Amino acid sequence: MNPGALRPTALTASRHAGQDVLVDAATGTPFPAARIGSLLRSSLPLGWSGIIVEQHRLPPAEMPEHSVIGHGISVNVGAQPTSFAWSRRRHGWDDRPTNPGHCRILTYGESHPTRWLQTYNEVSLIINPQFVADVVRDGLAADRIEFVSRHSIVDSVIADFATTFRAELSADAPNGVMYAETLTVGLVLHLLANYGVAKPKVPSPRGKLNAFQLRAVLECIESQLGDDVSLLTLARHAHISPFHFARLFRATVGVSPHQFVLRLRLERAVGFMKAGRMTLAEIAMECGFHDQPHFTRAFQRAFRITPAMYLRRR
Repeated sequence: MNPGALRPTALTASRHAGQDVLVDAATGTPFPAARIGSLLRSSLPLGWSGIIVEQHRLPPAEMPEHSVIGHGISVNVGAQPTSFAWSRRRHGWDDRPTNPGHCRILTYGESHPTRWLQTYNEVSLIINPQFVADVVRDGLAADRIEFVSRHSIVDSVIADFATTFRAELSADAPNGVMYAETLTVGLVLHLLANYGVAKPKVPSPRGKLNAFQLRAVLECIESQLGDDVSLLTLARHAHISPFHFARLFRATVGVSPHQFVLRLRLERAVGFMKAGRMTLAEIAMECGFHDQPHFTRAFQRAFRITPAMYLRRR
């Protein structure tokens, strides 16, 4: 252990310099939860709504009492078990092995000291409590929805979500913001069903969007096609929850919202390419892609050919 790495107790979490960080409540000084060189990937530059996903390789450490900025989940993505411990205060440390694929859940507002004795490879998922409340839409305030904290559990669904988020980060998020939001909604529903304390009822949506709802959503998509279109924004235009919206949109249109938006962006890009007045980099930005490589990957996945090859064939 490195005693110099410890900080005073009563910590809360925030964001700083593109990482999850802890803030010393006594001094207000922020410091990163992942030391320099420990952060491998982060979703913060991608602008995902409702969740922060990071991959860390953390050296052995001991953390004082702290909390995160939302509902926190950690999944061991390493190849070896890690001895992970929580302080039980008067009862000392509660050491338990966290095996590969095992998950830890820490509900919003809960805090306690922790330590790990080996290098810990994790995918960290931090869910915004307000996003959870928006998914539920049951009249509950964000701070009234809690999950049962778990120190080391086997949950293949959570592990699969972590793997999917990690793959999206590794590929530089080719599916866009709405895809990440859809994954987050699914993760929230799983947590509510299996670990929710209040367990608000989330009825299963039936039917389809009506003509008014569909028209409002399509107009919103068209007006924001060059920007990051948010699932929550589209759901608000349809006056339903994000969970209901994603299901009803697929039932109405036949594809998920993010697939529909991606298809429209690619169709617009093909139109610009046929006109021949813009570079591929300009087309990428005009059609809502992060950059030209992002556009190229999406185009190749959809058409089995790169934009440059498409232009040459024309």
